[in-house]
Amino acid sequence: MKRSKYLILIILLGFSSCALKKEYVIGDSKRLTAKKIVKIINENENDIKTFQARARIDYFRKNKVKTNTATIRILSGEKIWISAPLGAIRLLITNDSIKYYNKLERNYIKTSFAYIENIIGLNINYEMLEKLLFGQPVLALSPKDFAKKLNLENSQYEDKLRSYIFKKLIDYEGTQLQGLFYVNPYNFKLNSQKFFDYNDKITNSIDAASNDIQKTFSINYKAYNSINKHIYPRKILFLDWNNKSINIDMKSVIIDKKLNIPFRIPKGYSQVIVD
Repeated sequence: MKRSKYLILIILLGFSSCALKKEYVIGDSKRLTAKKIVKIINENENDIKTFQARARIDYFRKNKVKTNTATIRILSGEKIWISAPLGAIRLLITNDSIKYYNKLERNYIKTSFAYIENIIGLNINYEMLEKLLFGQPVLALSPKDFAKKLNLENSQYEDKLRSYIFKKLIDYEGTQLQGLFYVNPYNFKLNSQKFFDYNDKITNSIDAASNDIQKTFSINYKAYNSINKHIYPRKILFLDWNNKSINIDMKSVIIDKKLNIPFRIPKGYSQVIVD
């Protein structure tokens, strides 16, 4: 069961400056107020209807790396479909369910969407998951969440790239989490979004160095591409609470073309109970 859980995690998260939908004076402009920044973020939310990519997925755990390739297809607002080579492993995520089967082990999983919360340790719904994959804040930001104007560093760490920084408190199962959202000033997507225990004095700072942060869940967007003015993350680095990481490199991307999303659990497979 533990192995199946990590396979789902690997497949699930196995997902530059670009043109904006509207023209703005951006970058290092000091004229942008918090209200204006939020307005631009909202106006440039994803309007991709369908998305397909081949992805290289590198999974790092305990100084070991496993590399896989997968096909990712997203029917926006409805389905996320992920398939390993030759369809040996397939995953289908909808608004209310997760279905997964493994031809090599001849087993399958059918469970509610809430299972994802158990995997990643965040209260998340389907819409938020799509936002995560497309480089958008998983939570709605408002001007009152604005924490810091453009930081001027441009180091190797995503939280030190040029960013407008927003800060938001979240309640999750009795624990207060701090969410930090680093907004790219050139495309108004995210450089990074990260979450940690609000009571952790080490991490509860927007200026904390990346290597100081313990017990952090983060999604870092290493690069963006654009197709027909649709901006999407090309490289995503996912780091979970236990310092396991997944690096996703999107290739051969196709946007707004008709998708085929086949999914049928073969007969005779045994069900793995995960609830």
